Amino acid sequence: MRQGGRWTVVAALSAAAQLGAQSIRIDGPAKAEATQLLRAAAARPHDVLFTDSTRRLVIARGTTLPRTTMIVGGNASIGAAVRGDVIVIGGDLFLQPGARIDGRAIAIGGGVYGSTLAITAGGTRGFRDRTFDATRSGDSLVLRYRALDARDATVELPLLDGLRIPSYDRVDGASVPWGPVLRPSDRVEIEPTVVYRSHLGAWDPGVHALARAGDTWRLTIDARRATFTNDAWIYSDLINTFNALFVGADTRNYYRADRIEATVGRIDRTVTLELETFAGVMTERAWSVGSRDTLGSRPWTVIGRGDADNFPRPNPAIERGRITSAVVGGSARWQYGDVLTNTVARFEVPWQAPESARFAQITVDASVRFPTFGLQRFRSDIHLVATPGDTAPPQRFVYLGGGGTLPVIDDPLSLGGDQLLHIDSRYEIPISRLTLPFVGAPLLTLRHRVGSAGVQQLPRFVQNVGAMATLSFIRFEYSLDPASRKDHLSVAIAFAR
Repeated sequence: MRQGGRWTVVAALSAAAQLGAQSIRIDGPAKAEATQLLRAAAARPHDVLFTDSTRRLVIARGTTLPRTTMIVGGNASIGAAVRGDVIVIGGDLFLQPGARIDGRAIAIGGGVYGSTLAITAGGTRGFRDRTFDATRSGDSLVLRYRALDARDATVELPLLDGLRIPSYDRVDGASVPWGPVLRPSDRVEIEPTVVYRSHLGAWDPGVHALARAGDTWRLTIDARRATFTNDAWIYSDLINTFNALFVGADTRNYYRADRIEATVGRIDRTVTLELETFAGVMTERAWSVGSRDTLGSRPWTVIGRGDADNFPRPNPAIERGRITSAVVGGSARWQYGDVLTNTVARFEVPWQAPESARFAQITVDASVRFPTFGLQRFRSDIHLVATPGDTAPPQRFVYLGGGGTLPVIDDPLSLGGDQLLHIDSRYEIPISRLTLPFVGAPLLTLRHRVGSAGVQQLPRFVQNVGAMATLSFIRFEYSLDPASRKDHLSVAIAFAR
């Protein structure tokens, strides 16, 4: 069955390669987000696959799609590695364990249903209230826009009757969120939630509201009591939860706060660029959390049962008080041929802060990736925090060290301050000649990481060089600090970077 399915996919891809050379015409509102997404994808190298509403197209794990793929006519399941976007037109998109999508997962006329074991670098997007009908006109494929009837239900309980995806860390323990999605109109969406935090014994309320004005402008308001961190860039919530619960390694520092943020945003798209900008205000009242004698119970982990040196460590104390700021920022996704860049930036300028500090802070995450020879690829990720003016309050400090950043440093997050620069570069070499049953081909990665963090200035940079070998979900990594000659060897489950 598996082998037959793969042959079907190979045949479909051969037909898609021929169709990809033909023209695609997208007839739809010029400013509609779905129209702009399709036109941008059609202007780049792409393949087109067809299915229908009576069956689901399955592209199994172990398959590689070499460029952006459009699937027209029905539902699709993706477990493959995709070197671009996956766009389903007229159905739902299901991501299977092992799927690795370099771009975005998009469903037009349906939803995107993810997997915690799937990686989507560009995020997901679903359009349930509109679709495109496909017809042939000579040698061209024509996609014509059609609005779908609005859903009757104005209240939705996502996932398990409103129970959202939980997380786990050394401060909150298990964080279990619950809440409905309210849609009083097709342009307004309100999500009230409450989160139970088992370690603190706290019930944290929150609400997120989104109002759209067409496909370009949107107003977002978020208000909640929560546990916050500035270190979420190191690992995703999924990976940090896994490490905390099973290994006793939590690469984040935390503080508690009541926060309200309101922003007005705009989305602009061209053939090669997707730009989202925002501006607004934010106010936050914060306090310290996390010393062993102030929490309601000790953190628990499968390995070490809470006795690991780095797991029950106290969080750095912050300056209790309020920060009220103007915030501006945005994200940009630019693709030209096989070169893909992503940049996210946020600039905060407070007019109220503890100790009357006068500072500004900019945070930037940027990545670039492109193929080199054959299936080999290069990727570089940068995280930058710069703080001109006075020293920022400790609740705006960021940290480096240990797993996820500079693994040769023994003490996790031992480098910190209001200035930080970390660059992670990788050269990936698939060993396609050694493809193994069920697990696919091994991936050899040469890796170089350099970083520094400090207060008001960057001290000496620390380098780690090494190599990774990835086989399915198992990753072996060796790192060396050329200056100190210290090294580090790790074995991990490779959910993502």
